[in-house]
Amino acid sequence: MTKRNAKSTFPIICAREGKLIAALMSAEPALLDELTQRLTGLYGPLELRSSPYSFDDFSGYYMPEMGAGQQKQFVSFAPMIAIERLPELKLTASALEQEYAVDGKRRINIDPGYVTHGQMVLATTKAFSHRIYMGQGIFAELTYVCKGKEFMPMEWTYPDYREPFARDFFRQVREAYLREVRER
Repeated sequence: MTKRNAKSTFPIICAREGKLIAALMSAEPALLDELTQRLTGLYGPLELRSSPYSFDDFSGYYMPEMGAGQQKQFVSFAPMIAIERLPELKLTASALEQEYAVDGKRRINIDPGYVTHGQMVLATTKAFSHRIYMGQGIFAELTYVCKGKEFMPMEWTYPDYREPFARDFFRQVREAYLREVRER
């Protein structure tokens, strides 16, 4: 592919594909590992994996359902995904959450999304004024926009995603995304 063709292909790829990411959370560390294995079986090998961190330091939102001691980590997958698959990805995540539930209470939480050259988007089932409906009961939330080479949080970005360790992780995912797009 010539440089001219590579440049003309770049906007098309960037508009249609992204790196699949997910935030995984559980109070049971072994479940995080098991869940990661399940997801790699569905979506392909991991490209990056953050260290787990205490979600309790950021929010008590999940405590009534999932208890205290929640550990959260971010993962990204090597294969690119079509960004219109976001509803399907969230529905699969919700089904996995229910599969692991006990007495109707979740033991795991999975928040899928994607990273492109200019943004990071998460999938959610919760409607809000800043979320875009994607179909099938799923909304897209713009979590970061890229300015320069850095992801910048939005006013609604969750507290843990505002932290340098989170922004650094997603910057690394963006770099992997850009390398793959350039190689094409």
